[in-house]
Amino acid sequence: MSNKKVFNGFEAWFIETALLEAIENAEKQVLEAEKNNKQRLIYAPGYFTMVGNELIEKVKKHTKKDNYGND
Repeated sequence: MSNKKVFNGFEAWFIETALLEAIENAEKQVLEAEKNNKQRLIYAPGYFTMVGNELIEKVKKHTKKDNYGND
């Protein structure tokens, strides 16, 4: 990974936890807005899950492995 920033295990866990919370909240907002038909949405249900999971994979890719090859 040359001189790029890599995350340690705690940093990766913290980022992933925050992303999962953000995904859950965003999906709830989309579903609630659809249910109440308050406004026209530019995001479909599942969009934030898809994008969030891609971000989580990027974090995992840039997380330092321990001496045993674990994340």
